Parts: sequence; structure tokens; C-alpha cells
Amino acid sequence: MSGDYLDHFRARVLQDALNEAMAAYWLRRAEQFEAARPTLADFRGEASAAELGARWRELDEVARACRARAAVSPLSKISPEVMDALGVVA
Repeated sequence: MSGDYLDHFRARVLQDALNEAMAAYWLRRAEQFEAARPTLADFRGEASAAELGARWRELDEVARACRARAAVSPLSKISPEVMDALGVVA
């Protein structure tokens, strides 16, 4: 049982590291943060316009940071050979 868990954990750590090294991962994250920004059509609840504006700016800043991270990502594409080798290691 513990061997299966460790194998799965190792594979997951490797997968996360690869994802975070790829620009596509950070671009998807940027899109997610951009989509989460409040809009005029959203239900506001008790949030004030100032609070919604602050939240919009916060999410926009995070999205811009994700896009900047994508611009300096060391991997743009992983070749099939590398993926095969990683499958053996994981």
C-alpha cells in the first residue's frame, strides 16, 4: 500500500513541477483569474463598489503576474521522447 502511495506522490510532484515550468499552465491560470474578476452583471451582495473595485484590481494583478511568469517559462513544449522518459521515471 505505501509503495503505491509513494509512487503516486512522486508522479504527482513531477507532474506539478513540469506544469509549472510550462507557459501554457501560467496562461490558463491567468485566464482563470481574469474570469474571476467581478463584473457589473454579478450579484454584489453587500459588497460596496470600492470593495468590488479592489477585488477586481487584485485579481487583475495576479493575472498579469501569471502572464509575466508565462513569458519566462523555461519550457514551451515537451517532446514526446521526454514525456516517455518521464513516464518511466514516474
